[in-house]
Amino acid sequence: MTPSDPNAVLQLGGAFTIERAAELKGLLLQQIMAERPECLGLRGITELDTAGLQLLLAIKRCWPRLRLVEPSPAVCQVVDLLRLEDFIE
Repeated sequence: MTPSDPNAVLQLGGAFTIERAAELKGLLLQQIMAERPECLGLRGITELDTAGLQLLLAIKRCWPRLRLVEPSPAVCQVVDLLRLEDFIE
């Protein structure tokens, strides 16, 4: 995760899977609280399973104004499969 511009887009990357869900939750919460981004960029996510999706959904529920943008092919595949297109901007 690297913030490209504070208060703009926090770029996420790597595998968002069950193996990393607990680690990612802590990192994401810390980054969101510190950076206060307007958007989470998802283009760097290389793998997404239901645990990773659950984490993104929980973040969106806690911060409803936080936009999820720039989905990677891995994110699009899961979002399309589960018909959650409205979840991504």
